[in-house]
Amino acid sequence: MCQRKARYNENKTFSISYTKQEKSIYPTNFIRTSKYNVVTFFPISLLLQFKRYANIYFLATAIIQSFPQVSPLTPFSAIAPLVIVLGLSMIREGVEDWGRHKSDAEVNAMDCTRMENNQQTLTSWADLHVGDLLLIKQDEMFPADLIVIGSSYETGVCYIETSSLDGEKNLKPKSSIKESQQLFSNLQFKQEQLNFFAVPPNPQLSEFNGNIHFADGSQKSLNGKQLLLRGAFLRNTDWILGVIAYTGEDTKIMRNAEDGSIKQSSIEGQMNKLILCILAVQSLACVTSAVLNSWWMHKQGNHHSYFWQSSWDPNQLAFLSYFSYFLLYNTMIPISLVVSLEFVKVFQCYFIEKDEDMYEPKRQKYAKAQTSTINEELGQVEYVFSDKTGTLTCNQMEFKYCIIGDVLYGKDNESPKSPKAKEQDEKDIKVHQHSIFTFQDKILSGIIEGDQQFQQQSNQQRNFVIISQDQKQQFTLQNQQQLINEYLFLLCSAHECLAQHVNDKTVYQGPSPDEITLVDAAMNLGYKFEGQSSSSQNFTILGKKKQIELFYQFEFDSARKRMSVIVKDGGIYKLYIKGADNIIKDRLSHNQPYLGFIQTKLNEFSQIGLRTLLMAMKVLSEQEFQEFDLAMQKISQAKDREAEKEKLADLIERDLYLLGATAVEDKLQDQVPETIADLLKANIKVWMLTGDKLETAENIARSCRLIQGDFTVMRFADVELNALRQRMFDNKDTYSLCIKEKRKKSFVVEGASLQLIIDNAQLQREFVKMAASCDSVVCCRVTPKQKAAVVALIKKNLNKITLAIGDGANDVNMIQEAHIGIGLYGNEGMRAVQSSDFALGEFKCLWKLLLVHGHWSYIRISEMILYFFYKNMIFTVPQFLFAFYSAYSAQTFFDDWYITFYNLFFTSLPLIIRATIDRDAYYKIKCQDLSQKDILDKGEKYLRSKFPELYYIGQKQTIFTIPNFIFWWGQGFVHGCLVYFLTLSCYQDEMIQSNGQMAGFAAFSITAYTAIIFIVDIKISIYTKFWTWINVFVLMFCSIGIYVAYFFISNYFPGTYSQYTPIQLLKSPIFYLVIIFLNAAIFIFDLTINAILHEYYGTESDRIVLWRRNFKQIAKKQDAVKFIELIQLQKRESGERQWGDSFYEGILDERMQSEREQKIAEEDVEQRQYAISSPKIPVRDKIDEYPKFQFQQVPKPLEKYVR
Repeated sequence: MCQRKARYNENKTFSISYTKQEKSIYPTNFIRTSKYNVVTFFPISLLLQFKRYANIYFLATAIIQSFPQVSPLTPFSAIAPLVIVLGLSMIREGVEDWGRHKSDAEVNAMDCTRMENNQQTLTSWADLHVGDLLLIKQDEMFPADLIVIGSSYETGVCYIETSSLDGEKNLKPKSSIKESQQLFSNLQFKQEQLNFFAVPPNPQLSEFNGNIHFADGSQKSLNGKQLLLRGAFLRNTDWILGVIAYTGEDTKIMRNAEDGSIKQSSIEGQMNKLILCILAVQSLACVTSAVLNSWWMHKQGNHHSYFWQSSWDPNQLAFLSYFSYFLLYNTMIPISLVVSLEFVKVFQCYFIEKDEDMYEPKRQKYAKAQTSTINEELGQVEYVFSDKTGTLTCNQMEFKYCIIGDVLYGKDNESPKSPKAKEQDEKDIKVHQHSIFTFQDKILSGIIEGDQQFQQQSNQQRNFVIISQDQKQQFTLQNQQQLINEYLFLLCSAHECLAQHVNDKTVYQGPSPDEITLVDAAMNLGYKFEGQSSSSQNFTILGKKKQIELFYQFEFDSARKRMSVIVKDGGIYKLYIKGADNIIKDRLSHNQPYLGFIQTKLNEFSQIGLRTLLMAMKVLSEQEFQEFDLAMQKISQAKDREAEKEKLADLIERDLYLLGATAVEDKLQDQVPETIADLLKANIKVWMLTGDKLETAENIARSCRLIQGDFTVMRFADVELNALRQRMFDNKDTYSLCIKEKRKKSFVVEGASLQLIIDNAQLQREFVKMAASCDSVVCCRVTPKQKAAVVALIKKNLNKITLAIGDGANDVNMIQEAHIGIGLYGNEGMRAVQSSDFALGEFKCLWKLLLVHGHWSYIRISEMILYFFYKNMIFTVPQFLFAFYSAYSAQTFFDDWYITFYNLFFTSLPLIIRATIDRDAYYKIKCQDLSQKDILDKGEKYLRSKFPELYYIGQKQTIFTIPNFIFWWGQGFVHGCLVYFLTLSCYQDEMIQSNGQMAGFAAFSITAYTAIIFIVDIKISIYTKFWTWINVFVLMFCSIGIYVAYFFISNYFPGTYSQYTPIQLLKSPIFYLVIIFLNAAIFIFDLTINAILHEYYGTESDRIVLWRRNFKQIAKKQDAVKFIELIQLQKRESGERQWGDSFYEGILDERMQSEREQKIAEEDVEQRQYAISSPKIPVRDKIDEYPKFQFQQVPKPLEKYVR
């Protein structure tokens, strides 16, 4: 239905269609996000399964097994597992795609209103075409990308919400151009022929260029202000009329829809290499068996002619036997490993998403896992790259200070607030999510309100003259009051905010919290922005209405780092601009009277971590404005219109006059310092990448404990290559001294220096070499592109697992570059979340994601893979050994069905469950008795402080290693030998029935198989650390239970090894003896080794588990604190010390301190009572009759035990 047309990726030229269109040369509005349809699902999804090498291997095995000349097994035993494994993966793929199909069907069937001959007609989204004229009403969603040509507002303005595109719930103003608004100002419009031109579709949400040609031959240019995007909602506007410009796959939202990236963890990569090694070992075993087959045929073949019934010679038969053994030994590679890993990782992600500890109530968001293939890498992270604003800080701004001229306002903020004021602040935080206004300054308020008390400050002479570049226009600010007026008017004019009037209150929505904070501050100071159209701005200034003409608005972006407007106020053309200090200072005219004072204060603000902006302006003469306006009109037809517009804006935004500055505070998020401290404790190196200035970034780093008091800080802030080389040389000496003295160290790097490092290979190597062992690094003044470059620098040069975390669109580059990308639900939209592997509510959630879930996932996945190889090796060895007892004839030792079900049903489920819920240690302690809550909370806090010390397990990859793989594979080989030879020795010459019946091959095979099932299941039970009813149920009923049921059923399978054998075995005591003896022999050894390891070589996890168990017992005692006190006093006297005693000593010290304070309080009470009740002083000659009162020090019997 959605066929691409020839005119798909070209410029679009179309006319308004006032009637229903049957066909279009452009794509229809039908969309399809699903991968498959009924015809393509089976072949395409099946083909995708064979991107995995393991599936190709098992397909080749199944094909070989289909040839009876070489296969000792039935084809079903190879085909059935492959079909089941592929089927499960395809079913999972199909279920996911079916969800997409249903979603597509719902979207395509949605209704909208099309205008046909001035009549409103309902139609489905799928039936829309380019050029259709649509009527969209308030709160409706746009079905395609539209060009707005008319609005219910006379000015042509309309407001949209783009939360489904970028997550921003702030309303954005859009508007039709004046000429089209005049034609379509109401729904009874004249059907004039209008022609449109639009550039080819692209994914940039804010970019659009086009033209509209009117019937009179005139034309006007169109830009992003006229484009309404599919998926956005119309808000606060009764209706709009729009012409469809882009449909279906051409729309912005579809152009931005990317397939989820498929990431492979380092463990999976290592596992694939090990599988290749196992394949090599398997091939060697096959070659060995085939060679021995040929040797035996040549030596013994004449005495056993029944072995071959064809004219083939022994060498040919040996060649065929190679393939037969290849089939018999293919169980070395577990067929169900890949699909089991998939399910385990999905289950792990489910528990991550349901973790209440990572629920963020402020945003009502749980953690979200969008990539399930890299769970174990969460436990291997060595470098964390973090954004600052909105990630470490709240992105909730508080207006703290303003500098107007050379006067600082806001000093009253530093005075203590009353409880009522604090309560009001809390209310403000709830009402204004992006900004908090607690600004206080009596002098500024008095000047604004015209208070006579502050007349002197108001009339302070300025005579600040602002002259246009051509000297034809002049604007003078005579005194401080006029300067304040111009400054505050700049705040409420130069912005991109939208005013919403709700319940007689004005609330601002804007592209960033900074913008909202400044406009909100101006409103609270009496300069209220009421709204704007495409050509005017409306204000209420100190209670009086005011309107000015708006001509141009140049938006803020990460490259410009400034925002400006050109307006006409009082007959004077003014350019108001605000931006980063380094940008604005470079654009100031000469002889700025306030620059020195403002720069000094900016440095002070940076030291306390405030975000600053400079405010400036200029005036334009009539001629200057007309020349600029003409230049802007000329570029309206240019192909690179936006680039040309940027050049013109750059030219006009020069020779500025500095009015002042603002300072806002972005507070740290909850538990950020504690989280970073624990990450550093876990040997995770944290880098902060921010666009703020060096001083601000460094001070925020100190406040969040990224740079701690004992760190040696080395800075790179040079802009020239030679100076940077010298700085690198000097810092290298400092770095070497830190290494020698074992001091912690940190780098602070500015963006200009960072770019020189990135561009120079030699500096790059030196920097990476030193930064590799730094405890933290702060990069400031960096662009989004530089953020990604820094991540790539570490990722490629050090080959370490990296994680990037951020909340804004400027963090997307580094999030996608890192091994693991974390997006935060912040105030800057959803772009970061949409591009991430995991989404979190706040930075503090990273603690549990890495140090708990990541730690567990690494251990679970690593042990699961090793155990899979073990259980398949123990199963393959008897088959290999049987070749030596069957004349190397390539006969199977196990029945076909037993081979098929071994991995699929009998042994996989317990391993999957263990890999999903097992945990080596945990810090949480459930409290069932409220009387124990206080001490249990302290114990939980102590265990939490120890958890970072466990992170080395995954970070240093201590489990999934080549030695461990050889150890487990070797165990499988040894245990397989024991199973085979012990079973053989017990059955070789023994009767299994009282009637004298001897054990046959079937009894030998089934007994060995049964022993393997019990060994594999009991061994995994021994290594399970955390038991739940799920483990017990799966082990007893979904593994052993299923096998026992099949054991009985197989007794009645005709033509198989197992026919009639199981029932006979159940009557034989040797059968039970063999199984019990084998399990006892293997597990007594395992238990002994485990006991020795736990007792003498215990890990940190073992110590935590043991301490937690003992602590829970102590906490249950009636007077737990008293018991702890007695035990610790005994230990102090004996000098004994155990792991965890620091916690108990803290409890003891706290108790003793409490007793001291209580004793002192009692003494004070006694003294007061004595003073009140003391008798009257007698005459002097009788004074000796009264006893003298003396203050005596209260004895402290426990003082001698205090360290």
